[in-house]
Order: sequence, then structure tokens, then C-alpha cells
Amino acid sequence: MSQMGMQLPGAQRKRAPSINVYTGLAMCAVASLAAAVVLVYLAAMKVGPDAGPLGAIKLHPQGQALKLAAPKP
Repeated sequence: MSQMGMQLPGAQRKRAPSINVYTGLAMCAVASLAAAVVLVYLAAMKVGPDAGPLGAIKLHPQGQALKLAAPKP
């Protein structure tokens, strides 16, 4: 019957998808995770050696002195 444009009496109207609570929570979680990544990146820039924020990931070679980055004002 729907091919002819007729609706059954008990049928519900079709609604456009809308943002519900779970979508809002997912958006909040993504925003929180993005903020956490930015904060960790900024902290790594302060404590990382001369190579920048990803320099702290490098393994320390055996037998060499540990070189720490100078504190930035």
C-alpha cells in the first residue's frame, strides 16, 4: 500500500533522525579526549629533550649520560 501513497491507520509517521542523549555523550567524550591529547602534547613539549615533544619516546642509549632539557621560562 505504501507504493500508492496510502498509510495504514496504525502506522507511525517517519521522523528525521535527531541528536539523542547518547550522541551528545559521544560528542562530549570525543571533545574530552581531544583536549587531553592537546594537554599531554603541551606537557611533552616542556619536558621533552631537544627533539621536541616526541623526543621523550626515544629509548635512552646504554652507557651514556642522561641529558635533560633546560626549563623554559
